Amino acid sequence: MAEPASRSGLPHWLVKWGDASWRLIAIGVVVYFAFQLLKSVSVVAIAVILALFLASVLWSPVRWLVDKANWPPMLASLTTMILAVALLFGGIALLVPQIASNFDSLSSDVTTAWEDLKGWLIDGPLDLSEEQIDSFLESSLEQLRNVESQSILGGATAVAEFFSGLFLAVIATFFVLKDGRSMLSKLLERLPDDRSRQVETGVRVGWRTLSQYMGGIALVGLFDAVVIAIGLLVVGVPLVLPLATLVFFGAFFPLIGAFLSGLVAVAVAFVNGGWVDGLIILGVVIAVQQFEGDVVMPLVFGKTLRLHPLVILLGVAAGGLAFGLFGAFLAVPLIGMVVSVREALGDGDDDSYLSLTRG
Repeated sequence: MAEPASRSGLPHWLVKWGDASWRLIAIGVVVYFAFQLLKSVSVVAIAVILALFLASVLWSPVRWLVDKANWPPMLASLTTMILAVALLFGGIALLVPQIASNFDSLSSDVTTAWEDLKGWLIDGPLDLSEEQIDSFLESSLEQLRNVESQSILGGATAVAEFFSGLFLAVIATFFVLKDGRSMLSKLLERLPDDRSRQVETGVRVGWRTLSQYMGGIALVGLFDAVVIAIGLLVVGVPLVLPLATLVFFGAFFPLIGAFLSGLVAVAVAFVNGGWVDGLIILGVVIAVQQFEGDVVMPLVFGKTLRLHPLVILLGVAAGGLAFGLFGAFLAVPLIGMVVSVREALGDGDDDSYLSLTRG
């Protein structure tokens, strides 16, 4: 039976999909120009977002000093930030000399592992030529250079952008810690009651999600680093501290960072101990990642940041392509915040497309 025509004489399905297409085009145009605007002020935008991330880590001790110890907000914020910076630089002062002293050895091991892999690609079952491998590497590096030149850290002004953005992030962190609560209260006072409740709920859920992510991902990274370091020590692989440090920071880039840092550990084990040690460390890395995904992350994050692995992978990739290293770092928690806030402001059973991001 033919579908009846609408008043315009067109089939209903055509009118329906036409209306949806125009709306999608309008949304696409808005998103495109918003993205271009954001890229034009990427240093400021990323600095502000990074400030929110830093403030979420320091928020609890500042609130304790203000609410429990009756410290003035300015003093509590300054003291907490100074102690955090001192702790950070203290850790760097302990790690950097040991990592630097082993850097040449680590670089040499990775290079040797690559040469062995390259030899297997040429002489093994894939039967690739050296020209094919070099051409693939050159094209990949060229793409990376093009992406990097367009990112926040690309071009001749990279150093100036980095330090100006870092300075802005520190200042913004201080004011969020000092005045964040009062600024939110003043905003809520100017909104209608129903909208005020929605905004308060959204901010509260988003802030809790961000705080949980920052603390949780640090715990996940520490777990990965400690367990893999134990495996390296048992097998007798050198460069344990540099590799464990690399694994820890790799955890802040979900899936991709853990995979790449694990490959470096496997490469070092293979070069220094042969195939057996390499396969053992590979097994340790796979086991750690599997245990992390099935046990550690659900315990640490619960349902708050339960995202599908494909969503995480695409988010990290898109963030990295758009805004470089910082974009890759910021992508996953921002997606988690958006999904959590949408669910909190929904009617309970979320049947929106955002619910498909849950793992």
